[in-house]
Amino acid sequence: MIDDKKSQIIAAALKRFSHFGIAKTSMSEIADDLKLSKANLYYYFPDKFSLIEAIVYQIMEETDVSVEQALAEIPDTLALLIKMLDLKKEYFEKYYMLVINLHEMNISEEKWQSLSNQLFQREVQTISRIFKKGIDSGELVTFDVATTSELYVAMIRGLALFCDHAAPHALIDKAELVRIIQKQKQAAYIFVNGIKK
Repeated sequence: MIDDKKSQIIAAALKRFSHFGIAKTSMSEIADDLKLSKANLYYYFPDKFSLIEAIVYQIMEETDVSVEQALAEIPDTLALLIKMLDLKKEYFEKYYMLVINLHEMNISEEKWQSLSNQLFQREVQTISRIFKKGIDSGELVTFDVATTSELYVAMIRGLALFCDHAAPHALIDKAELVRIIQKQKQAAYIFVNGIKK
């Protein structure tokens, strides 16, 4: 469990990042908001990336609670996939500025690639659990869950990148998000129909 001071720092950073953006927020400003010395802040988070990483992990933990609840309550594969898309939309709207800012970070750096890969793998694991549940219940045919889950996540992410555009883009406004989610739901429907018994 994260300690209280770390939680306060994460909350202050999230508030500032959401309002001013990651690039325009300094560690000094976050320390000032909390009336902390910079040394004290750096004791908990040695650089801005470690703070961003902690925020991402906190959001993942929040998401995990919703995912577990959905897995326990929803028996149908398609309904679960739709619920995952609705959760993604909800978190995108809640953390809109942070998501947009993260897209603008230097993804070519190894630490950003590693974080991005962790997020991708977590999503694949969630989808794998959904597909395995569908196979175990007899709703779905038997297939290679790991490979199919990775394909599904790549397809859904590809729709987010290319929806209504000939080339990938980073900036998605809230109206476009609704269109993207709708297309992702249609794709999920087609995908599940291909693996149903």
